[in-house]
Amino acid sequence: MEGSGLGTGKRRAPVFGIFTYSLNVLGTLGILAMVFAVNLDVFGRALFNSPLPGVPEFVGLAIVAIVWAQAADTLRNHRFIRSDVLVNRVAKRYPGAVLFMDVIFNLNGLAMTGVIFYFSLPLLQQSIDRGFYRGTQGIFTIPVWPVKVIILIGCAALFMQFLLFLVSNLKKLFGKSESAFWN
Repeated sequence: MEGSGLGTGKRRAPVFGIFTYSLNVLGTLGILAMVFAVNLDVFGRALFNSPLPGVPEFVGLAIVAIVWAQAADTLRNHRFIRSDVLVNRVAKRYPGAVLFMDVIFNLNGLAMTGVIFYFSLPLLQQSIDRGFYRGTQGIFTIPVWPVKVIILIGCAALFMQFLLFLVSNLKKLFGKSESAFWN
């Protein structure tokens, strides 16, 4: 398969990795938008005694969207929130047990993100049907549904990343340690 990157010694960029990276970039752009809005608000208050309307509402929604947009890529790059004290101690004495602990971690992650996704779907539907927004009518309003969509996309991506790691760890655990196409 010439040109595909398979068997040539060149590592292909996995499609899912590009997707999680793109979500991370979206989150980073959200951070920049937040910084810009907060600075405009602060300078508006200080220089003109006039704050930028809607900044607290925007920041509150943006933080949630940013966390979910960046979660899957954070996990993919092994920077997800996790206490490694126990894992590091176990790794010194029983290296094989760490793989089992990773399987448990990934199963837990799958369960949690699955539950969050399941219960977030009706919240998205409600926010669309009822036209939920944040802010004060006539001054500043921002719809909630785009954030709900980002939560669901980020949650689905995080679920998939946990699943990919789980499959990879199970293959290693049962002696089939070849590199998977998604790694």
